[in-house]
Amino acid sequence: MAIKSIVCGVTGSAHAQKAALEAAALAKRNNARLTYVYVVDAGFLKGSVGGMSMSIAQEGLERLGQQILEFAEKLAQSYQIIPGTIVRTGPVLEVLKQIVLEENADVLVLGHEERSFFDKLLFKGSVEDHIEELKKLTGADVTVIR
Repeated sequence: MAIKSIVCGVTGSAHAQKAALEAAALAKRNNARLTYVYVVDAGFLKGSVGGMSMSIAQEGLERLGQQILEFAEKLAQSYQIIPGTIVRTGPVLEVLKQIVLEENADVLVLGHEERSFFDKLLFKGSVEDHIEELKKLTGADVTVIR
């Protein structure tokens, strides 16, 4: 299967940085388009956070996302790849699904971090559960970088 479009979800973690590099290398090898995505999912911040409104917290997370995407862009440029970047707000799985479909992506690349018990409750399952769900919903291959 020819790879023409790659979407890579990024966060500030070391695993996500490694995934961003792997996605850039894959894009280079396949002469494919690359889009980095940062998802702002502030749903867990119901109401206010320490007196700060949810909208202010969300704006801060969006700014953080822009900085993370700028770093990912620099990683891709080391492979002579100029990626697209998207910051979008919403539930992580839903946003990733939407973007993979919008970009007609053949591959979704994600970094994998071990999750605590709390994280598993917050994200409603394991990373592997979500990978299978994303494959079914989008038809794209999902590559997990550990």
